[in-house]
Amino acid sequence: MSSECTWSVLVMLCFILATGAHGGAVCTVRSSKGEEVLLGSSFTFSCIFNKQCTKLIFRNGTQIKYIKKNISKEVSVNIENITEFNTLSCRCEGNPEPCGIDIKPGYPPDIPQNLTCVQNMNSHNVSCIWTTGRSTIIDTTCQLRVHGDLHLGYRSIMNSTGFCHSTFPIKSSVMSQLVVWLNVSNTLGIKTSGPHTINLINIVKPSMPEILNVSCSSRWCSLHIDNHSMNLVEIQYSAVNVIWDTFQNNDKSRLNISSLHPDTMYNFQIRRKINHTVGLWSDWSQPKRKKTKEEAPDKALDVWYLQELKPPESKSKCFRIFWKELNISDAKGKIQRYNISVLEQKGKSNSIIAVPPSRNQSICCYNCSVSVSAVNSEGQSPVKIIQLRLPGLHTGLLSHKPLNNHSIALFWPKFDIAGTEYVVHWYPVGNIEGIQWIRVVDTTAHITGLQPQECYQGAVTALRSSGPKMATIKGISSWQSAPEQGPDPELHWKKTESSGVAWSEIPQKKRRGCLKKYTVYLMDNLKGDIHNFSVDHPKRQYVISGLSPRQCYNLWVTAWTDAGEGPRGSVLPFCAPLDSEKMLSLVILAGGAVLLACLILLCICQFSSVHRRFLCCCQCLLPIIPDPANSKCAKTYADDQSEIKFYLDQWDSSVNEEPDNVEVEEVPYPSICTYIKSFSQESSSSDATQFTRITDIMEDYISTHGAISGGEEEDEYEKGERSLDEFEFFPSTHSPFLEPLVLTGGKLTLDVVKIDCSEFLDCT
Repeated sequence: MSSECTWSVLVMLCFILATGAHGGAVCTVRSSKGEEVLLGSSFTFSCIFNKQCTKLIFRNGTQIKYIKKNISKEVSVNIENITEFNTLSCRCEGNPEPCGIDIKPGYPPDIPQNLTCVQNMNSHNVSCIWTTGRSTIIDTTCQLRVHGDLHLGYRSIMNSTGFCHSTFPIKSSVMSQLVVWLNVSNTLGIKTSGPHTINLINIVKPSMPEILNVSCSSRWCSLHIDNHSMNLVEIQYSAVNVIWDTFQNNDKSRLNISSLHPDTMYNFQIRRKINHTVGLWSDWSQPKRKKTKEEAPDKALDVWYLQELKPPESKSKCFRIFWKELNISDAKGKIQRYNISVLEQKGKSNSIIAVPPSRNQSICCYNCSVSVSAVNSEGQSPVKIIQLRLPGLHTGLLSHKPLNNHSIALFWPKFDIAGTEYVVHWYPVGNIEGIQWIRVVDTTAHITGLQPQECYQGAVTALRSSGPKMATIKGISSWQSAPEQGPDPELHWKKTESSGVAWSEIPQKKRRGCLKKYTVYLMDNLKGDIHNFSVDHPKRQYVISGLSPRQCYNLWVTAWTDAGEGPRGSVLPFCAPLDSEKMLSLVILAGGAVLLACLILLCICQFSSVHRRFLCCCQCLLPIIPDPANSKCAKTYADDQSEIKFYLDQWDSSVNEEPDNVEVEEVPYPSICTYIKSFSQESSSSDATQFTRITDIMEDYISTHGAISGGEEEDEYEKGERSLDEFEFFPSTHSPFLEPLVLTGGKLTLDVVKIDCSEFLDCT
């Protein structure tokens, strides 16, 4: 049984070994120069496969060789001029499991050099650093060996910058010298240097000092530092963002620094050493910051002026005064205000205070001078006095040429005798607050600090004893391009054949230089024709003539610089109107003619003959009306006529008494005639009974178109009765040519009633 078990174990072991062999790596790899090779060198990479298969070789994941099944199990490839890290691998086709190697190119180390050792004061360790020339790229080992030290060596790894560092203890406190050897090695080489002798007294380094306090005046500062036993101190100081100044001092506790600037922030640092010949300098202390005190400014302001338009209510001339801000060294402190005094010729003075950041002031005066000074917490600057006089105009032409994108050269002819001082000022168009100026004694000036695509204007003023003289210049630009934006037009007025158009200013930032002109484009919408009109800058309006009535147009405007034409602005559509003025004139003339004819006709109709003939003509135009004689009122009148006359004849005319008044009431009778119904008033007199019987109820037929008058004789009344028989009635026509009915009062007597129709019957 034992022999059978033994055979079983052997069979299983063979099976396991066979299975393990089959599941292992399919290949092994090797490099002819190892994994670390010299940068830029060439070598051979080989793969040895454990079975027959189609062989694949890869470099950094990219296939570089393909070999079909063959008898040989080894495949090689040459790698040339390797300059960077590479991964080389092999595998069988259809099998994802590869075998490979990483190749690292690098350099062998150089000879160790620049050994520096330091022993911190009160420390028993020495630290040394040295260089190996260039970086080796690959892992490099550094080693320092000390003579007499039983330690085999103090190892470290070189850093990426090529420095090696090592720290070791000093075995004996009585040692004064050290002897060391340096060794640097990697897979590409090994280098050694030494022996190097080190004097311990020369490598002692004091600890970092500390500045306890700093006290300053306007021109000096004093540093208070910690106690120490060093004999030499070095100080460095600087204003903010300025190069450091350095000096050495032997004072151990207090250090004074002079020749500083007022109102300036300084940084201070110190370091120290045993003496001039022994030991090393300590590290610099932490910086200490302190600001010096202020002083009164000692430099006068630079002042200039320009004339301004005076207000309508002012009789004096107006100027704007400008001054330049003092720089930090001249201001010697923070400027709190500017004192401005205006002294007129009559002795009258006026004081003005301007507060920063203001650097200009408007002044209106006549034949005056102005003084300006700056004030800080410690005092006032010297006063600058300038006489305000209107400059005369010089006819000489100024010329300029660009030097670069930020400066130009300005030239002008000589204004006066040699040695005359000139003031050249300039400012961006539309921004007089940005004025700058320089003073020169030559006829050439370089203007700097200009912004590209910005337009400037300025002038040159000669400061003569007889009075200033000025020549102006416009359109200054260091570099420009076509405008970025076009103006927007608007219609101010329009007529039949012409229209007035204006357009907006282009913003300064969109002009990209100095504008020279505008072009107005007009397109006829019917014909499609485009006409253009040129308008010089700065004019921004134009009158377009030759338009056709009732015709529609599109209008737009573009702007030009010396660099070219910009894009158009918004399009303005409009139509030319009809000749409304002529139509209005015709309407007025026609209305006037009609009114005049009416007036003439009215005047002519005031004549009685014309009046009657006109009425007669109007009667002919009236419709046929029934005979009024057949009316009821006419018959009643015929029956009572004789009776009325009888009683009237019986009236005693000898009686001087006035007849009683009667009230007359108009009673409308439909469509034919109007009756006057009179009611007698009862009388207390007995003599009136006879009249009462006659006039209890009496109706007289009276036409409303007749004229009523009072105070007529009885025979005239009878004449009216006879004429009544001949009257032919017709309806009342409301005509302005007919005379109205006139009444003499609210109460009428029979004697004052008169009916007269003669004017109606007289048609001849």
